[in-house]
Amino acid sequence: MKKIIISIVSILLFGCGATSPVKEDLGYKGQNQEGFAVGELLEKLKSDPNVQVREERGWQIAEVKSERALYSFTPETHPAHPSYVKREVVEKDGSIYIQTSVSCGAEKSVCDQLVRDFIELNNKVKSGFIGG
Repeated sequence: MKKIIISIVSILLFGCGATSPVKEDLGYKGQNQEGFAVGELLEKLKSDPNVQVREERGWQIAEVKSERALYSFTPETHPAHPSYVKREVVEKDGSIYIQTSVSCGAEKSVCDQLVRDFIELNNKVKSGFIGG
C-alpha cells in the first residue's frame, strides 16, 4: 500500500493585490493570474454533467473526478468571499500529495487566514492517515 502524504505543494493567491510573485511566510507565492472569475468558474463547473456539486455548511463543493480535485467555494457570508480553494491529488515519486491552490478575492490578511484554515484542514487529514 502506498503511503499517503498530505502537503501543500503549491498555493497561488489570485486577486490579493500582488502584481509579481512575493514569497510569504505561509509558504506560498501570491500573484495575479488570468482565468475565470470565482463565480464564473463555479457556474462552469455546475454546468458540467461530469462534475458533482454539493453544499456543505454554506460552501459549494465541486468534485471533479477527471482532475482528482475538490473545489471549495466560500459562502457569501465568509470574509474571503468570493474565493475558492482547489485541492488536487497528485502523485510524485511514489507518494501521494494534495496540491492546493487558492483564488482569493479579499484583502491579504483575510486571504492569509483562508490559507491557514486549509493548511490546518490538510494537517488534520494527514494526521488521520498517519495515525497522529
